[in-house]
Amino acid sequence: MQRFFQGLTVVFAVVGLSSAQARSVGGLVGGAVGYAAPSEEILRCLSEDLPVAVKVDYSVMTHPMVTMSTFYLKVGLSGATVSGRSYSGEDPVRLSPRRLSRAEGERILRDLTSAMLRREAGAVTASVSVRHGAFVEWACGAVETKRGVVELTAHVHDSNDKDAEGSYSRVLGVRDVVVKALRQAHR
Repeated sequence: MQRFFQGLTVVFAVVGLSSAQARSVGGLVGGAVGYAAPSEEILRCLSEDLPVAVKVDYSVMTHPMVTMSTFYLKVGLSGATVSGRSYSGEDPVRLSPRRLSRAEGERILRDLTSAMLRREAGAVTASVSVRHGAFVEWACGAVETKRGVVELTAHVHDSNDKDAEGSYSRVLGVRDVVVKALRQAHR
């Protein structure tokens, strides 16, 4: 967990927070785990208080393999930046930062918020084949910085790692927003 928060020090520094302020993030704010719902209240600053820095750590665990990816989004008054990296097997992939318009950055923030707030549907069965997890962490505001973390998990049984028809998983929704944002930014 210490390594996770050390990585955030870099993200928070970009929006003007000191290392000490970044380390004070500690604990989960509104930590939604599994089917517990993140609230509009804890996510409100993502749409109201610029600048915003978001980090999404995403993992897929299948026995014996683990794939991890990280997505960064920074949105300020003058524009936005996205970047990311993936650790899959022996060849890590790093996607260099790309500039976006402020409007594009705000759209990604709205999509992430919607994915985290959407009501989950569908049941988890006893035979788990793939576990998806995401830590979404953010810092918002220039004057009074607000921070939060949400942890999401899901067990997916489809070989294509998709929600079954009529079901929805927040963690897969977050993943889909991140993948779409990175694909559009790196065309």
